[in-house]
Amino acid sequence: MLAVLAVVATASLRPPSVPLMVHDPYTSFWSPYDKLYESFPERWNGWILGWNGMVQVDNDDCLGWMGNTFCEDTVRQTALKVTATKTTFAFTAGTKVKLTVSFRTPSAIEETPDYTMMTLPTTYMDYTAESLDGSEHQVSVYFDATGEATISNRDNNVTWSRGDGFLSMGNVDQTFHTSIGNDINWGYFNIGYDRSDTRLQTSIGNNFDVPRKAFYNKQTLPDDKPATPTRCIDGFPVNAVVQVLSVAPSAPSSRHLILGYDQGDTSISYFGTKFPSYWKHVHGDFKTALNYAVSNYADVNERCDAFDAQLTSELTNAGTAQYAEMGSLIYRQVTGSMTAAWNPVLNETWIFLKEISSAGDVSTVDVIFPSSPMLLYYDTEMVKKLILPIFTYANNGTAVYGDYVPYNLPWAPHHLGHWPMCNLPEYRQEQMPVEETGNLLILANYIAQEQKDLTWLGPWWGIIDKWGKYLPTALPDPKDQLCTDDFEGPSPHNVNLAAKGIIAMGAYSQLLTMRGNTTEAGQVMEKARQFMKVWVQNGTDPDESNGIHTKLQYNLNSTWSQKYNLLWDGIFDLSLVPSGVLANELAFYMTKMNEYGVPLDDRATFTKLDWSMWIAAMAPQEQFVTMSNTIYKWTNETTTRVPFSDWTETTNLKARRFKARPVMGGFWAKMLLAKKQKKIVKAKWKKEKEEKK
Repeated sequence: MLAVLAVVATASLRPPSVPLMVHDPYTSFWSPYDKLYESFPERWNGWILGWNGMVQVDNDDCLGWMGNTFCEDTVRQTALKVTATKTTFAFTAGTKVKLTVSFRTPSAIEETPDYTMMTLPTTYMDYTAESLDGSEHQVSVYFDATGEATISNRDNNVTWSRGDGFLSMGNVDQTFHTSIGNDINWGYFNIGYDRSDTRLQTSIGNNFDVPRKAFYNKQTLPDDKPATPTRCIDGFPVNAVVQVLSVAPSAPSSRHLILGYDQGDTSISYFGTKFPSYWKHVHGDFKTALNYAVSNYADVNERCDAFDAQLTSELTNAGTAQYAEMGSLIYRQVTGSMTAAWNPVLNETWIFLKEISSAGDVSTVDVIFPSSPMLLYYDTEMVKKLILPIFTYANNGTAVYGDYVPYNLPWAPHHLGHWPMCNLPEYRQEQMPVEETGNLLILANYIAQEQKDLTWLGPWWGIIDKWGKYLPTALPDPKDQLCTDDFEGPSPHNVNLAAKGIIAMGAYSQLLTMRGNTTEAGQVMEKARQFMKVWVQNGTDPDESNGIHTKLQYNLNSTWSQKYNLLWDGIFDLSLVPSGVLANELAFYMTKMNEYGVPLDDRATFTKLDWSMWIAAMAPQEQFVTMSNTIYKWTNETTTRVPFSDWTETTNLKARRFKARPVMGGFWAKMLLAKKQKKIVKAKWKKEKEEKK
């Protein structure tokens, strides 16, 4: 392990894939390369986006800075920095100029969240050029984007147009949800520009070769081509922009474009009612949203810079600089898995989350749950907005939205449908009774405790009580039930799943106490304590050859698994789990440590990074740093170049098929646990002080 610590001590993270424009599950664009100019950017799933960047200094030949270009040579990338809301590339263009290009998505969750800013469908793409040789220079920066961002099949017909201050391109067929899979094929990709820039050049047309060759040949961009529907593959229709920066010897020059995606009037379909994006509700159309982005450019960047710096500082202080680097990389991956939509029936904001890459489902409960540490750390209200659509469905409340889909199972649902359609009948649910019921009770309890408010639960006590009464019937042995790690196959009599259910009973007891039902709360808590005694007795492995630990399944000796669900016992200060049991468990994991982490259980060498960081969060600081650094080492060296995978190998540098999933919000488990424990200590101190009066 000392070798791992030494390796990462001076390292700077090389992301497996670099976030560029990451707004939501459809607008999630990345560069899976060491250098931005190695090839074209991609959607999270590998769909190629024909983005192209070139630069000319004075009258020199062009150099490519993004994508595959006509230029014979490229700039040299000298630095890459990823913060929570911004990615910055530094290049040198020969010996004359340093060019910096950054992508800023204003997704900062501030102390008082500003949804108008957070949900903007725009990313600022900034250029700054500065002299390296002490001379003046004219720097022309070229950027273009083909129609591939707006389609799911290159045989789709694309059209293009000019708006007031922006270029636009989209599929001719604007029917909502006509695509199959993960690629949107409706809406419009837009490039906003400064209309007052007299040296600006723009061009729209049906063939990407034309403006690229013009720039390569040091010519003015060509006139627009009439918007005639064109198959994307027949020339790749393109929108192109050139901006000219006059660089003084000691004064850098900057310009920016605003990249945006307008998904149209519908973001989510919820049981028959089409919900617009929140930004669409606020601004009405893309032009108005663009004007907001333009007029608030300085303010948005200042606030996002402050947020990024705070995130880096907090994670560094809690762990290491490497932990903070991973958190910065993860942040947009989490926020970019969600969309904030306007509920026109209730006139309020709801949030929906996509189970990216593993199923494509809407608001999968056991994906929201592992994602929740980051979201709860910054804003409990955001998680409330995430679970309200699920509560409504579980409470048979969909009729007012047009399609009544009953849900009458005694446990919580698994998800709402396939993105972006919420329409799933109960018989098509993937049944995980203890898993999902425990998840929602735990989240509801955390929100209620943090907000010190139960009024929001008023309409939902019926299902809360139903779920609270269900759990004791399925415990302390959940028998043949599935858990969230079902990709490993069946795991009956699952000890970790049982722990979640028992701890969720404790969470339900706390909810009852807050509601004033102290007698029932005491009964539920006592039952949870009894179950925990059974859990310890039957779950402890008699094979202590490698240390005292718990089993994978009650019925399998000489087995083990990560018991990440124990985290919530500490967060809620339930004291259900004996301290010695937790200490033994955490120590045991270190005996199973491989080069790139602790396996999920004894059945394979792979692990789940989110759950590993839950384990690390409960451990002493030295163990946290060791576990975090092994993950950092894998992240920095992996050969699987996709947005941060959570399902990785511990003995080699490969990842399994998961990528870009929001569950990586679990890296904030340490932050959430520390935040809650500070409040617990403060509350106990205050109570003791009052009792002494």
